[in-house]
Amino acid sequence: MQLRQKIMAIVSLLSLVVPLTACGSRAASDNDLLYVFNTKGELGEILEPLVKEYGRSHKIPVKVFSPGTGSDVTEITNTEMMSNNPPSIFSTQVLTTWGPTDGNFMLDLSRSGIPELEKLANQIPEDMRLKTASGYNLGIPYTVEGYGYLVDKDVLKSLFSLDDVTNLLADLKTCDFQEFRNFTEAVNQHIHDGLAHAVNLNAHTYTTVNSKTGLAGELTGVFTESGAEMWTYADHMINIPLNAVFKNYSQAYYSEVDAIRALKKPAVKAMDVLEYNTAHAAGEKGPNLRGPSFVNSTTGSYDYALQLFADHKGLFYKQGSWIYPDLKKANPEMINRLDMIPIKMPFTQSDINVKNRTPETFNTSIPFFVPNYWVINRKTSARQQREAAQFLVWLYQSERGRRFLEDEAGFIIYNRIDKDQSSKANAMNAILLDYLKAGRTLSNPFNAAPGNWLEFVGNRLKQDYMTKRRWNVSTYSEYADTIIARWQELKDIQSS
Repeated sequence: MQLRQKIMAIVSLLSLVVPLTACGSRAASDNDLLYVFNTKGELGEILEPLVKEYGRSHKIPVKVFSPGTGSDVTEITNTEMMSNNPPSIFSTQVLTTWGPTDGNFMLDLSRSGIPELEKLANQIPEDMRLKTASGYNLGIPYTVEGYGYLVDKDVLKSLFSLDDVTNLLADLKTCDFQEFRNFTEAVNQHIHDGLAHAVNLNAHTYTTVNSKTGLAGELTGVFTESGAEMWTYADHMINIPLNAVFKNYSQAYYSEVDAIRALKKPAVKAMDVLEYNTAHAAGEKGPNLRGPSFVNSTTGSYDYALQLFADHKGLFYKQGSWIYPDLKKANPEMINRLDMIPIKMPFTQSDINVKNRTPETFNTSIPFFVPNYWVINRKTSARQQREAAQFLVWLYQSERGRRFLEDEAGFIIYNRIDKDQSSKANAMNAILLDYLKAGRTLSNPFNAAPGNWLEFVGNRLKQDYMTKRRWNVSTYSEYADTIIARWQELKDIQSS
């Protein structure tokens, strides 16, 4: 058993775990009757006044804390959770550290004894739940985020001389992998020679303009890549083949050690996509070639890549709705012209182990995940738990709470997906809601990766591939075997 698990187990034994309706006996102070600990730093500035406003209107003492940018969130969380006055609400996105097997700090919201809270918990879509193997429902989603290939409609208009790209976007969102690859090849040829190149999508023909003018003339590559940011090609790219193995976070988290063996075929095929994308990357004045500069902390950074996309250097940018504030600063005119295309994969049905998922599912859907959950600390007093529950009900049910979530925070409210949630705080929400309403969604099993597996994958890709101009296809199988073996090793440690 890992050291942290041993510590948490001891803490659990020494703490009297009480249900929501019982009298709390932990030596926790009720001075801050509602203590909200938020780990999503960018939310802190607007969350604090909201919690204080709630405290004044409900005549209860409150406290809210958000670690600043650059803070060691893990260390601060550990300190606060083990203090004499721990938060009654804290935030996390995983079941480790504070979950049922690591101290049992999370209250099961669906069996809390408070009908309004149980209703909120039961409204969470199955694949978005922070759920245990026994069915416990432990968190309320902050928001829902999704990612794919972002594209500027005006660049498409310029590239194909179209006044309206509605049909083109519809075809890009639904075409299969090979048609999308043919499309990117046509775009790549135009970038290099400025000539007209025709391509078919869903039996519709589109032809690039016969000149390098307008926004299309600014393109230097098909894709915008952040070679220095491992999370862009480890966490989020590896999540696609993981979706061929696991239906969602909980299935991956509670999976048997050997279940990951099914990752080999989809992981090898995802390498083809990763190689192609990074080989067709946009640079400032020309292609951004793989090599030392590709993974440099300056020329390969998130900020640098975002500016390249804002300057119309790359047609597609694999990113998610979270970039809205940064992109709005870089190019405020672009922000309302964006759309999102699924990350196409050359999977066949034999590559996919998840029931009801098909190659079409992957080529028409985008991954969604919850970046953080509100969790009620079951180690606080019963009174504090009740106040925490009432705050969450107010946050998601009252007009003031919803106004905060949608308009001020720019969140998508999970139980209002079928409603109009157009938000001035994040215009990209409308794109995600179209996919959500259509049920075109994949999940987030990557968040359930054991130990430092994602970092291991990222380091392997960065060191052995991103710095090399040419990739050896014959090494893909060995790469897949290595990351599978590492998952199994870490999974064994996690369960011991």
